Amino acid sequence: FKKFNMKRPKFFLSGDGGYNKEIEEALRKSVKENHFDAVIAEYSMAGQYLEANQDIFPPDTLTVISVHECYTKAFELRAAKGEDISNAQIKELHDYEFTMYNAVDRILSLTREDSEILINYEPGLRKKVRIVPHGVDTEFYYPPVDKSLDENSKRMLYLGNFEHYPNVDAARNFIDHCWNHILQEVPDAKFYAIGFHPPHELLDLRSDNIIVMEGGDNENVRQLYWKSDVFVAPIELGTGFRGKILESMACGLPVVATPLATFGIDPSHGNDMFVADDYDTFARYVIRLLKDAELRKTIADNGLKLVKKFDHIYASEKLAQVFSEGKQDRL
Repeated sequence: FKKFNMKRPKFFLSGDGGYNKEIEEALRKSVKENHFDAVIAEYSMAGQYLEANQDIFPPDTLTVISVHECYTKAFELRAAKGEDISNAQIKELHDYEFTMYNAVDRILSLTREDSEILINYEPGLRKKVRIVPHGVDTEFYYPPVDKSLDENSKRMLYLGNFEHYPNVDAARNFIDHCWNHILQEVPDAKFYAIGFHPPHELLDLRSDNIIVMEGGDNENVRQLYWKSDVFVAPIELGTGFRGKILESMACGLPVVATPLATFGIDPSHGNDMFVADDYDTFARYVIRLLKDAELRKTIADNGLKLVKKFDHIYASEKLAQVFSEGKQDRL
C-alpha cells in the first residue's frame, strides 16, 4: 500500500482513503498512560489502528477486533450486483483486511455464518475467531401493552443507517420488487423506510404510501416498532448481524426477511418469522401478515420466545469468556 502512502487501501470502507492521525495519537497516549486488560476495535475500520500500532501494547493486553462484516465479502457481493468494483480492488482490500485480522489476538464475529466466511478466506484465523452475537435489551424493547389484536395500521417498517449502502439497497429492493404487488392486494398499505441520512435515491421515491424519513433516538425507534404491523428485511448486500431484527421481534413485530438478513438468528421459517429468497414469495408473506391478525400474533409471539435467547446479558457473558480465555493465553 506504499503507492497510496497510507496504511489501508484507498477505498477501505468509505472510500476517502484517510487514516486519522488524531485517532492514532489518542490511542497511543491512552495506552501509554493507562493499563488495559483488553483493547477492542469496534468495527474493522477501527482495527486498522491496532494493526498499525502493535508496538504500543504490553504483553498482557489482549487486542481484539470486532468484525461486524467481512469487507472483502461485502465488496464481492456489491460487484456481483453490478457495482463498478474491480478484482484488483477486491484483492487489495482482502490483503489489507486479513493482514489486519492476523495482527491481533482475537477476532469477534457476530454470527456463525460470518465466522465461517472469515475462516474460508483465511483458515489460520480459526484459532482466533470467537462468536459473540449482539444482544438486545429486552427490558427496553418489549411489545406495546395497549395494542389490541383488532388494530391494523397496515404499516411495514424498514429501519437502518442509510450511510451504510446495504440499507439503501434493501429499501430499494422492497420498493422495486415487492411494493406494487402488495399495493394491489392492500391498497391502503404504507411502507416506512426510516434511518439516518436517507439519500435522494430513496427520498425521490416518496409518495402517499411510501414514507422515507430521518431516524431518531432509541425511544423514537421503539415507537416506530410499536406503530407498525410488519418488519421487512429485504437485505441482499453486506454480512453481519442485523440487530434491528431482534429489536423488532422484541417489540412484538412479525418479520419477513431474506436468508442473508437472518445470519446468526437461525429462525424457524413459518414459526418465528417468514424467510424468502425471492421477492414474489417475500411479498406474499407480507400480504398474508397484513391481512391476518391471528397470523401476525402467532409469528410475533413465537419471535418473542426466540429473541429472549439473545438478551444482552448472554452476549456480555460470552464476551467475558473471551477476555478470560485470552488473558490466560497471554500469561
